[in-house]
Amino acid sequence: CRAGAGGFREVEPGTIESYGGSGIFWYAAKAYADFDLAVQWRVQDLHDNSGIFLRIPPLEDDPGPAIERGYEIQIDERGISPEEGNANVPDRLRGAIYKLAPATARASHPVGTWNSFRIEACGDEITTIVNGTRVSRLVGGCRKREGYLGLQAYHEGSRVQFRAMTIAQRRTGSAAIVKDENNKRELLERAPPSLAPSKG
Repeated sequence: CRAGAGGFREVEPGTIESYGGSGIFWYAAKAYADFDLAVQWRVQDLHDNSGIFLRIPPLEDDPGPAIERGYEIQIDERGISPEEGNANVPDRLRGAIYKLAPATARASHPVGTWNSFRIEACGDEITTIVNGTRVSRLVGGCRKREGYLGLQAYHEGSRVQFRAMTIAQRRTGSAAIVKDENNKRELLERAPPSLAPSKG
């Protein structure tokens, strides 16, 4: 489902790209509590911006509740704070948990190159890993512990691409990954390979 004017379009099989201004494309089929999320992304320009939303409420046309009540993992390499007009603000840098936990390292690949996120959510803790380097960790998060996943389209002209999103669900409050009956695989669910924008 989509909230706001912006959305995502498929640019090649299995790869989607943001367009059209501010908005959130969220996966409405299932809410998640504790999980490991892996995704690859890249920007086309240093000014491109986006975010990955965790544990957000169901959205109507307004993406605001996702920002206010969920958790956003930052993709802005410049770390811009619109309120302060500053760059390199730690809790706005790539891999930071927006306004809640700063980025403590920079591990991005150059513009135009694919990067990887691993996001671990377990109880009140969220950890972000960028290209194999731990970048941020939130302990004591007080927002909802279950909700939906979303991708952010940030501004007109911003073109952030995503691919290869997978999610492994954890037992609630446990570091153990839930496995299937035959104990042969860890990934229980996968995001759809094509997340073309849709309304509702």
